[in-house]
Amino acid sequence: VENIVNAVRNEVKQLGIVDNRENCWKYFIEKVRSLLKVVLCFSPVGATLRVRSRKFPALVNCTTIDWFHEWPQQALESVSLRFLSEISVLPKELAIPVSNFMAFVHKTVNDISKLYLANAKRYNYTTPKSFLELIALYSKLLHEKVKANLDRRLRLENGLIKLASCTKEVDALQDVLKVQEVELKIKNQEADNLIVVVGTENEKVSKERAFASKEEKNVRQIEEDVTAKAKLCEEDFLKAQPALIAAQEALNTLNKNNLTELKSFGSPPDAVVSVCGAVLVLFSSKGKIPKDRSWKACRVLMGNVDKFLDNLINYDKKHIHPDVIKALQPYILDTEFSPEKILAKSSAAAGLCSWVININRFYDVYLIVEPKERALLESEKELKDARDKLTALNQRLTELEEQLNALQMEYDEALAKKQKCQDEADKTAFTIDIANRLIGGLANEKIRWMESVKRYYNQIT
Repeated sequence: VENIVNAVRNEVKQLGIVDNRENCWKYFIEKVRSLLKVVLCFSPVGATLRVRSRKFPALVNCTTIDWFHEWPQQALESVSLRFLSEISVLPKELAIPVSNFMAFVHKTVNDISKLYLANAKRYNYTTPKSFLELIALYSKLLHEKVKANLDRRLRLENGLIKLASCTKEVDALQDVLKVQEVELKIKNQEADNLIVVVGTENEKVSKERAFASKEEKNVRQIEEDVTAKAKLCEEDFLKAQPALIAAQEALNTLNKNNLTELKSFGSPPDAVVSVCGAVLVLFSSKGKIPKDRSWKACRVLMGNVDKFLDNLINYDKKHIHPDVIKALQPYILDTEFSPEKILAKSSAAAGLCSWVININRFYDVYLIVEPKERALLESEKELKDARDKLTALNQRLTELEEQLNALQMEYDEALAKKQKCQDEADKTAFTIDIANRLIGGLANEKIRWMESVKRYYNQIT
């Protein structure tokens, strides 16, 4: 709005009017109103013009009415020829006759409308727009009809092509069927040969499976025996556990400090010397009991305190020589050989005393356990041999089953190929039958379709 006001401001000044915003805008509106020209086009066809004239009288009172008169015969022919020449599907030689006919029809309608007005006192308007709509309708119908004829001709031509290709395909399928029948015969022979091999291998696997099952039952029986013996050994061994635990607890009271303190005694009490002598007896090699069990000999045994403590912890309590146990008994039977009594003289000596007593107790129980443990080891060896034998049998059985599975897969594959070949042959035979029936049923239609194609071609051209 501001741009408009600024544009007319000089003109307003020239007219001697104050060039404020309101006067400038009013001047602009009046100028537009004086220069604005509105052209309205109405068709007399129907009641629209009459209704609008009654609602808006200014359309008649405040306008200049120009009536367009009907086109002459030459104009009708020229216009129709102009539009008809643009229709690609209409032959050029037919454009002039059709345009003349359209002009004749339009002129005839005008003449009949005048007669209708004279007789019925009613108007029937035919405007140039009606003539243009006639041309457009003719063009639309012509395109639709030509397209419909083309579609029909194409369908018939495609049908003829399909019939011809169907005949060729039937001949080709006959050759394919012969090849498939030969291949099917070969597949049948291969499947028959494989079924014999599979049967033989299946019988072999069944025998091996039966033998392996028998061996498996034997292994189960041995396992039951071993389990029973292991249970007895475990029960007897549990009786020795308190002695082992007590010996371990006694060792837990020993450490480098108290053992070093024990070793440092110059002339310890007799009870301490007795304990160390018992330890010296337990460490006798191969049952050779040392005659010298003096404190000096005991200190030599404890020469390296760390090594001595490690030897106590890892003492081989299951393989003590009987002479060692025999030599140990005088110490065990001594009433003064008691951890409680020795504790007051040396805590380390008390721990060694408890360890010696519990090692002796363990040995007494292990004398009962050892034969059973040996029998258990023999049974476990027998079980291992039986399991190894069963494993070998199972491996052999697995190999045979894998071979059988491979043969079975090969047989199944051969059957699948045979079935596939059979299905293909059946499908080919069925297709040939259907095609022959189709060709035979459409033999008469083929002639009619060829004639129809010629007729449609002549109609289009």
